[in-house]
Amino acid sequence: MNTIVAQKMNNQIKALVSSAVFDVFNDPDFGLELSAKAKKRLSMTYKNNKTISLNQIKKKYL
Repeated sequence: MNTIVAQKMNNQIKALVSSAVFDVFNDPDFGLELSAKAKKRLSMTYKNNKTISLNQIKKKYL
């Protein structure tokens, strides 16, 4: 195989692999919505819990 042809194929393969990796690491959930059941569970979870500020966490663990 000609080196120029091989180099062009190499570049095409690199572009294809880069595109595939980008697709995998891109946000796969973009545009999707949580189900009504999941939203209800989340809202119930956070209603009963007290939130902790970042400063309180730093004081406790650092």
